[in-house]
Amino acid sequence: MPFAIDFYPRCTHHVFLSHSGTDKATLILPVYERLRAKGIEGWIDRHDFAYGRDSLTALDEGLLNCRHVVFFITPAMLANPKGWCPVELAYADLVQRNLRTPSVDLVNVILPLLFVPTGDLAPTVWRTVSDRSQAHDANQHPDAVSWAVTAIERFLRTEEQRAKQFETRRKRDNEFQLHLEQRPGKRDRVTKFHPRPLPTEAKA
Repeated sequence: MPFAIDFYPRCTHHVFLSHSGTDKATLILPVYERLRAKGIEGWIDRHDFAYGRDSLTALDEGLLNCRHVVFFITPAMLANPKGWCPVELAYADLVQRNLRTPSVDLVNVILPLLFVPTGDLAPTVWRTVSDRSQAHDANQHPDAVSWAVTAIERFLRTEEQRAKQFETRRKRDNEFQLHLEQRPGKRDRVTKFHPRPLPTEAKA
């Protein structure tokens, strides 16, 4: 592992929405609004970009404050191979590597949503995540926004269950508990699904 994350901040968002600016009005903002209506907090640069930070630092901090990263791999994203999205992919992959054990990924950080044929990924960095992707079929699902929201919801439901399972394991397995305590914030990143504040904390 070339780099280790020394500290995991408490998540403020469920998902970081990595996208091409070209897709923002027609795809990303509608998805963001529908997710928020369902209680799912998404991070996008228009609303959550940290004031006073340089772009790279702000994006890295924003991504680390999210439990998962959703990549909207569209023709516009592929047309801009030197944009921010490949940088975000590299950082998300680093987070994923830090949340991996020899036997299991503690958190599935990355969710790639494909809006292009898989064959188009061959000459790009996105081919490295094609095996983890979900592909949009416009013939079966003409409403791309609804399809994306459903795909993200399904992914998050699975991850919420994984977090609960790891919390149960932490309570029973001392070795696993010690592993989670190796880095500040790692236990919460693995076992606490909801971002700040948790529902119980909001009522306190």
